[in-house]
Amino acid sequence: MSNRGTEETYETQIGRAVKASNELVNNFHRDGVDRGCIATFNNTMTIRQNFTENETLIHRSLDGLVDVADGGTRLYDSMVDVIRTFHRYGNRTRPWVLVVVTDGDDNDSILSYNRCIGEVSRLFTNDSSNFLFVLGVGDNVDSRKLEEMADIGNFIYIPVKDFYVLEFAFLMIAYKITTSRTLSLTSLSIGDVSASWAEIRSQRELSNVAIDYALLIDVSGSMNVNILPPAPKCFVGHDLKEKFHIGNWWCDVCGEDGKTSKSKYYCNYCDFDACPSHCEPGRECKPRSRCRNRHPLRYTQLSTTRGWICNECNRISTGKHLRCHQCDYDMCSDCYFLELMVNMSLISNSSNY
Repeated sequence: MSNRGTEETYETQIGRAVKASNELVNNFHRDGVDRGCIATFNNTMTIRQNFTENETLIHRSLDGLVDVADGGTRLYDSMVDVIRTFHRYGNRTRPWVLVVVTDGDDNDSILSYNRCIGEVSRLFTNDSSNFLFVLGVGDNVDSRKLEEMADIGNFIYIPVKDFYVLEFAFLMIAYKITTSRTLSLTSLSIGDVSASWAEIRSQRELSNVAIDYALLIDVSGSMNVNILPPAPKCFVGHDLKEKFHIGNWWCDVCGEDGKTSKSKYYCNYCDFDACPSHCEPGRECKPRSRCRNRHPLRYTQLSTTRGWICNECNRISTGKHLRCHQCDYDMCSDCYFLELMVNMSLISNSSNY
């Protein structure tokens, strides 16, 4: 992870796309069960790894993409080319899933806009067991055009703000595939998903349905552009920035004491600090629990001589605990861990069901 402020690390768009794709494969693919295919496109479409059950081969092909970005954007032709690869090598007894990632508009295809839609529908999306997701990343994508294509061609288009959010778009897709027998072709946003990769992986292990999937990744020249990660955000959505504290500070999420006077992730509006382990580029730092009115609970540290009463168990305690200042609500560590165990049990029972 990059630290904002005094330390800033640039990455390329293709580098972030590779990282996000590896994370998707790592948590979605079941070695020896599902089959994955990796393809790229610039002025041509190239199969980097044909359908295989071997996860190691898939990761190896993805890792080899970091230095290959060059050329134009042959999007329409390449989508149809990969679909034809499904027909040549895919297992027709399984659902087919195709995920396309691009950072720009088509500028090198023989197929027209309308011909592409027609071929995609005829060869792929007219079959109810096939699912196509197209992700347009960044500001250089004509999202209006791709949304129209999705409406007519019966697939899902997802606009993604930047490549640092791509992993969460993949998480959303994995969640929809894993938890739905049929995928709703409606407007989707990153906020629709509160699941974690751990939950996706757990549910995939319980599934009896094997899937053939392909990733078609843009490797045109623009994918070499350097990008700076967006700032992590507090639970309200404000950017977290570096701050030097006078005296001690602690993480509002986990309660751990800051080891130096410098907090790398602080919100001045909310007086909120977070450990680096809770902060990811562009993503909100979520609270671990909420009060009865659904406000976020934040750790507070009171003097050991000053007592307080837990609003859940009514016991008198002292020291560090979760608190909602807005509601004057306090929760002790025992009640928090009990709540955590109950929630984990509910998730486990839901997965088994």
